Amino acid sequence: MLQRYLDRYPGLRWILILLSLAVFPVIDATVSLTEHSVWLALAVLPPLGAVLWLGPVVGSGLIIFACLFFLLESLRLSEAGILWNIPILLLMLFPIFLFIRRREREESLHREDMSLLEEHLTLTREHYKTDLVINISNQKKFQKYFLLNRISRIFGSQLELDKLAEVIMREVQEIMGPERGRYLLAYNQPKKEVPLTSSAPEAENTGTILEDQFGLWIFQRRTTLLVSDTHNDFRFQSLGTDSMIRSLMAAPLLSEGRVNGVLRAESPWPLMFNTDDLRLFTLLADLAGAAAENARLYKRARELAITDGLTGLYLRRFFNQRLEDEFNRFRESGLAFSLIILDIDHFKRINDRLGHPAGDQILIQLARTLESEARVADILCRFGGEEFAMILPNTNLPGGEAVAERLRAKIEEQIFWTRQEKVRITVSVGVGECPAHALQAKQLIKISDTALYQAKRNGRNRVLVGGGLA
Repeated sequence: MLQRYLDRYPGLRWILILLSLAVFPVIDATVSLTEHSVWLALAVLPPLGAVLWLGPVVGSGLIIFACLFFLLESLRLSEAGILWNIPILLLMLFPIFLFIRRREREESLHREDMSLLEEHLTLTREHYKTDLVINISNQKKFQKYFLLNRISRIFGSQLELDKLAEVIMREVQEIMGPERGRYLLAYNQPKKEVPLTSSAPEAENTGTILEDQFGLWIFQRRTTLLVSDTHNDFRFQSLGTDSMIRSLMAAPLLSEGRVNGVLRAESPWPLMFNTDDLRLFTLLADLAGAAAENARLYKRARELAITDGLTGLYLRRFFNQRLEDEFNRFRESGLAFSLIILDIDHFKRINDRLGHPAGDQILIQLARTLESEARVADILCRFGGEEFAMILPNTNLPGGEAVAERLRAKIEEQIFWTRQEKVRITVSVGVGECPAHALQAKQLIKISDTALYQAKRNGRNRVLVGGGLA
């Protein structure tokens, strides 16, 4: 209790010190009057009790001073008085012993507290380090997640392969760093011999990355590749020291286990890429491969919606739309165009004799023949069954009739292959023109179709032009 007040009010501590010092002159006067050491003991003991709480330095000093004072006063007494005062002196030293024991206990407790505090601080530091590492790791994971989420949304929003390749190159260059070298992409498009290629910055002959040693390595092993220095890599010693590529990394564009392309980064400096770069680069390649596959499937779905699954030609629904576009173009520019409709003669006999699979083979071969004879601007479609139609933009009636005759003669001379035997076929053709025969799509189709059936009635294997303006 007293110690708490002394700690709270420092002035009180100094007042007690001064009072303790003032006790000794009072004792001296008392002893001189009474010359009895009992009064000395009674006068000294109370201040000693208070002095014990004044602090280790001040308290000990005052106690020693009080004991010396007591001994000096005792020497002034008789010999018997000194012997009488020895027990009293021991009684006065007993508080000193208690004080020393209390200080030792307090120091022991203090050492224990310091040890616990140090242990607690050590644990706190370890926890802080652990939390810091976890926070940094979580922050990096969040940044990588945010980056990959953004890239996947950017890649997934583009459904045209040509534009997608440009987007992939732009994003890869920005993420990996344009100063480190160049980045290349090659993607094998279905049914096309020339792969889709792109690079950042732009470069020529990027399609060769599928055919060089690195590209072949990727296709054969279907895994990533990291080369720190091509001059020291035993796998590619044939490159020689003249190679402009000193370091590179590459990752396959996979789809259902197949390698459809390659994403590659190359640099003229060695040791430009490391394993951390390769891990991020592989994730980008996976996203790019998935986006390319989605774009391919989307393109295929669009083609299936407007093209015939057997011949690959446009369906009649798309054909009708393009025919309307040609009429709109005629109204704006006044340029004439022609329409050709042809039908295979006696096609039912072929199906009945050789079977429908053989008939399908003939339709496919006929579609390829028509495609080879058509111009880039011409619009070819499977009109229905064994009928085919072709829009000839910027072509008048004589020009349309000449094209139709060339097609008829080409088909008559061609040999069509089936599993059973070689077959020859002929076609009947009807031709119409806008504006000579019609100014609306339905009218032009009707006139050309009527000319077709008139050619069949007149003996087949011939070209007839439609009648006048309906």
